[in-house]
Amino acid sequence: MNNCSIPDLYDSLEHCPGKTSLPGIRPKVYYIPKRQIVEFPELPELDADGLTMGKAATLVGDFSLAADAKFRTIDALSTASNVTSASQGEKPSKSYLNSCTIKHAGTDEDATGFCRLANVDDLVYVVQQRNGKFRVIGNSMMETDTKPAQDSGMAVTDASGTTLEISVSDICPAPFYAGKLPTEDGVLDCATGKLTVDGGA
Repeated sequence: MNNCSIPDLYDSLEHCPGKTSLPGIRPKVYYIPKRQIVEFPELPELDADGLTMGKAATLVGDFSLAADAKFRTIDALSTASNVTSASQGEKPSKSYLNSCTIKHAGTDEDATGFCRLANVDDLVYVVQQRNGKFRVIGNSMMETDTKPAQDSGMAVTDASGTTLEISVSDICPAPFYAGKLPTEDGVLDCATGKLTVDGGA
């Protein structure tokens, strides 16, 4: 007797004619060392009550951080930064490789120091799409790999900057996040994009 009972979550996948799907990400990326995360938001179980196809890709809960820990920011060149996801492995152990390229316009001491640290650390990144929705690169199960590279450029017209190639395995393409994000500037509500600073809005 088969006791598996996965509900039918499939729904029509539509795109309204005339609706623009904007590519790219917004120019502020949030990050934090994983060791400063006390509790992760998690993907729902596929047999959870009231689950829909969209909710299956959305993290439930909020990030709980260690005392005084905050998400910090990286200023990214939005026209040269992106998020990608690709299926990997074989059934029944298939997963996704979630990747993010962040281009930062700088090779100064701070950018170089970040590269030195991130190269051997396990970081979690939160990226905002142009449509305002947030996606998470990193999870509680797998280590995130950050591969920094710097280029000073040669000719006057060359670009100089730091590139971060980020990757992590996950059971879902870069999950969406609509919870609260404690940042250095205040608490960001990822459902609305509103930032609340200490003592008010």
